[in-house]
Amino acid sequence: MLHLHTLAIVLHAISAIGVFIIGIICIAQSTIPRQLPLARAVFVLLILMVVFLVVAIFSHVSSLPTLTRIIFGGLTILAVYMLWRAFQALSILREPHGDPVAVIDHIGFVLISLFDGFAIVSSIDLHAPGWLIAIVAIGAVAVGIYAINRRKKTFSMQRRIVHQK
Repeated sequence: MLHLHTLAIVLHAISAIGVFIIGIICIAQSTIPRQLPLARAVFVLLILMVVFLVVAIFSHVSSLPTLTRIIFGGLTILAVYMLWRAFQALSILREPHGDPVAVIDHIGFVLISLFDGFAIVSSIDLHAPGWLIAIVAIGAVAVGIYAINRRKKTFSMQRRIVHQK
């Protein structure tokens, strides 16, 4: 039988992967009506991700070293901020003339944060040295920023083409 900690970690990871996949699909959409239900799904999955993270941490917090507690506290704060960014995206999508590029910024931040987390956790699981984990973390952020900026540029070009017709 799975322990509470293991179950929470598995559900946290599944939620995070769901956010990542649906978030990518969301920012790939060209219209707000297509983005809105996807952004809602991102928000709900992020809530689940945060809940399962907190459950995983609290299920064994007393056995964690102080530094690990601090790191997990920071990750929880980042996860709550990601929730706020997803909520901002939803708020924009509900406006009559919301800015889809701002939605890409908000959902993009969530995607970059998740991508960085995936890269860091993978590096740690592979027992990479600290300096390499730092390089991987910085590289993942750089790749994420590049990808989101390319999407915003492509989206803006698509909008100009539609408005010219």
